[in-house]
Amino acid sequence: MSWALVTGAGQRLGRAVALDLARAGWSVVVHYRHSRDEAEAVVRDAHGFGAAAVAIGADLEKAAERHALLKRAVEAAGAAPTALVNCAALFEHDTIDTVTEALLQRHIALNTFAPAVLSREFAEALPEGARGAIVNFLDFKLASPYPDHFSHTLSKYALAGATELLARALAPRVRVNAVAPGYVLPAPGQSASDFQRLHDDTPLKSGPTPENVAHAVRFLLENDAITGQTVYVDSGRRFETHERDMAFM
Repeated sequence: MSWALVTGAGQRLGRAVALDLARAGWSVVVHYRHSRDEAEAVVRDAHGFGAAAVAIGADLEKAAERHALLKRAVEAAGAAPTALVNCAALFEHDTIDTVTEALLQRHIALNTFAPAVLSREFAEALPEGARGAIVNFLDFKLASPYPDHFSHTLSKYALAGATELLARALAPRVRVNAVAPGYVLPAPGQSASDFQRLHDDTPLKSGPTPENVAHAVRFLLENDAITGQTVYVDSGRRFETHERDMAFM
């Protein structure tokens, strides 16, 4: 029985990843911060697929809770996870005109530092002789940047660099890769028609789904010959130039 720890797994893309892994026979530790009810629903759904699953709450912006997460995961699962998916992230809007030191530091702390430290602690928790795999979440805009979400984008550039550094530092026991999703889910309050209009405005004329992203994550976890790579799951959106974020189009 192989366990995967998925951060931010109560909602949105983290939820899709956790459920895809459960369907494929993985056991899943469902991490959440505030979305306890949603995380417990993911656990129930995973059980429905015949998979073992547990939910663990932790605020990754708090050092003590972040540091305790791997230990709690091992205790709850009864085994150390052999896969880690760093999906949890902060995504608050700013531009170069509105960026503050405090907001940039929060993005770096949660989107870059937390995945890096969790990756180290994940590697340390692996049983002797075991091999593991990590997948970090980036963003398609790294290949086609625009000015919105300045702090978030900077933090993801840093995580992209950390992914390659970790792939080198943790080899041969741990492989480290990343996915870079495109425009996958609607923003809070966005109408279905507006989302669909923007979602399908890609070179492939259809946008990526949460299931597409989850499948890419599982591929990277299960293919033991790949490390230090980033898979863009964006239907080619990065080939187009955007002056603003989708929310402003």
